Amino acid sequence: MSETNQTTAYYYADGQRIPLQASSHFMAVRATGEQAAAMVAQSTAGVADLRDPVETMHLEDQGIVLFKVPDGAAPLALPAKVQAAEGNGPAVYEVAEAHEQPGTSALIDHGELIVKFESGSDAAVKLLAKYHLHTLQEDYPEPGAQLVRTEREQDSAVAVANAMHELEAVEYAVPNFVRVTPRLAAQAQETGEEVEDASTPAYTPNDPLLSLQWGISKIRCPEAWDISRGSSGISIAVIDEGGNAHEDYALAPGWDARFNDSDPTPNPSDGHGVACAGIAAATANNGKGVAGVAPNCRVRHIRIAYGVGQSWSTTDAIIAAGVRKAVDLGADVLSNSWGGGGASTVVTNAFRYGQTNGRGGRGTPIAAATGNSDVLGVIYPANLSPSIRGFMAVGASNQWDQRKSKTSLDGENWWGSNYGPQVDVVAPGVKIPTTDIMGAGGYTSGNYVNTFNGTSSATPHVAGLMALILSVDPSLRSWEVEDIIKLTARDLGSAGRDQHFGFGRIDVRHALEAAAKIWYSIQVTPVFLGTGGDTYIRATIRMYNPGINTIRLNGLTFRSHGTNGTVIDQFGFTGNPGPVMLARSGNDVRFTNVLLKANGNRSSWSYSWSANWGYTFWRPGAPLFPLGAEQPVVAGPLDESQGTSDNSQTVTGEDRGTSQTTEPVVDTNGMPNGQVEGDHISVNRADKSITIVLR
Repeated sequence: MSETNQTTAYYYADGQRIPLQASSHFMAVRATGEQAAAMVAQSTAGVADLRDPVETMHLEDQGIVLFKVPDGAAPLALPAKVQAAEGNGPAVYEVAEAHEQPGTSALIDHGELIVKFESGSDAAVKLLAKYHLHTLQEDYPEPGAQLVRTEREQDSAVAVANAMHELEAVEYAVPNFVRVTPRLAAQAQETGEEVEDASTPAYTPNDPLLSLQWGISKIRCPEAWDISRGSSGISIAVIDEGGNAHEDYALAPGWDARFNDSDPTPNPSDGHGVACAGIAAATANNGKGVAGVAPNCRVRHIRIAYGVGQSWSTTDAIIAAGVRKAVDLGADVLSNSWGGGGASTVVTNAFRYGQTNGRGGRGTPIAAATGNSDVLGVIYPANLSPSIRGFMAVGASNQWDQRKSKTSLDGENWWGSNYGPQVDVVAPGVKIPTTDIMGAGGYTSGNYVNTFNGTSSATPHVAGLMALILSVDPSLRSWEVEDIIKLTARDLGSAGRDQHFGFGRIDVRHALEAAAKIWYSIQVTPVFLGTGGDTYIRATIRMYNPGINTIRLNGLTFRSHGTNGTVIDQFGFTGNPGPVMLARSGNDVRFTNVLLKANGNRSSWSYSWSANWGYTFWRPGAPLFPLGAEQPVVAGPLDESQGTSDNSQTVTGEDRGTSQTTEPVVDTNGMPNGQVEGDHISVNRADKSITIVLR
């Protein structure tokens, strides 16, 4: 706000110049703890009569008090001592980008920068002396980098970083901004309003708030839980304000990147990370609270920020260190419900580190929020999606499968989900029940909050789905997880990918079917034949490939069991070699009218059956969606180095009755029939016929 700060500037990030403008909404003043307390009190008292009061934020870690003046409010609204100090504090910038609403994010130049010299260069000592810099920490926030500080208070870290960045001996030099950005949860008031759930879930846990969790039903979690509810060996890093033990989710070791220790306990009012964690992985069927998308997976809290009013404060170095630590701890998924304020080289490098080093080199899938400003333009870091494999930008949808906007039917007219070509998928983001800090902390006085919202709440839905997919197949590479989610999303809006919904709203059941490589539909009907009305079962079996691999069905056995489990009758198929089902082709193999002997006769009967199969699969050798692709490409060479898989599954069904006149049908399939037909093999023991149809 000072005259000296009104010049347009820039800084470097990811090799590009990022434009800056001196902030007309924020002013920073250096202050001790006592001075800060006095300024906050004076500011509160001095603006009591203003319609739009000044927001005063004490950034404890940096010894700074930040004042935010609303649009149209005169700087004279600031306390007199602050007006007198104007121009003597650190410079405050805003990013000059369309998706950053003016006055939402502040970048504070507090004299720190991060420098990484070219390998083998001996210029480090000389250049640090030339620019009057002293080292605060080496190999931070990444190996080979140095966190340094200007020795002269009048020097701008932005200017020094720009000058050094352009030198041949320097790989990069970037400001270590203090970032004050809005939380990406546009918190609603507690209303107690229930959202009607019109679906009948296949699996219904006993969590008390499940009836309010419309999003869980919308994305078909209960149906997906019949396949997998997650694995305790899979963990989701919630990179946020931190969190601690909760009655409704399981923890894996976390980290506090702010204080560089293993205790990520948040400040009492910082409930954002705990709320995100519950959406992703709250325990199901424990009689408490809510059920998360991946209820058997674990949460790793990674603290990178702390709350200041409706915003939070952190630095680029802390964020980068937190992301890297999550990867090093073994996190399988990174959930990022934060963003804004422009790009950062060290933060981008940290996410790239996750793809090259995460999960033993298979890459760590990443979900990030698109922003809550209801504008065209995805915030950083979600806008990295087109340039990093396995990185997905997540927008928010509502109960009516609309993109959440200020005019959507949900009635929350104060926020909307940012949109643009970088959006990959959307997920529920309105009135989401979830966990809160235990006790008096967080958003409520209890352990749960019913109206968490924003792209903050959409993102952990996708992170939970990523964890479920890896629970089904831990060997998947991060870009395969991304491909599966894109291919199985429910298309909304314009046909195909669009800037409002990306590839669509996530479908958890469909995604887990695809992750399981080969899937099935089995319909079983009891029939009564012969003069004695002996019981048989007639089965139609459909094996199909909903995923990204090429599958060969090697064999299948379908058995009928007695009441004690013994095999009464069976049908077997062995391929030599078996039929091949190409990825995304609609190919399937059907066995129709398979007739097997069952138990009893028309007057008293029962049946029990099982199915086992073996298959070989070949993974794609490259992503189906290359970086930034709008549509899947033709599969490239198959990666046969993955070898073969000879899996089997058993499914049992039973229906008992006396003098039944109806014929019940059991269908284990979660997908409708009527897709492209494939090979047919019909076996009818009544007339001793076999029919084979190749298509």
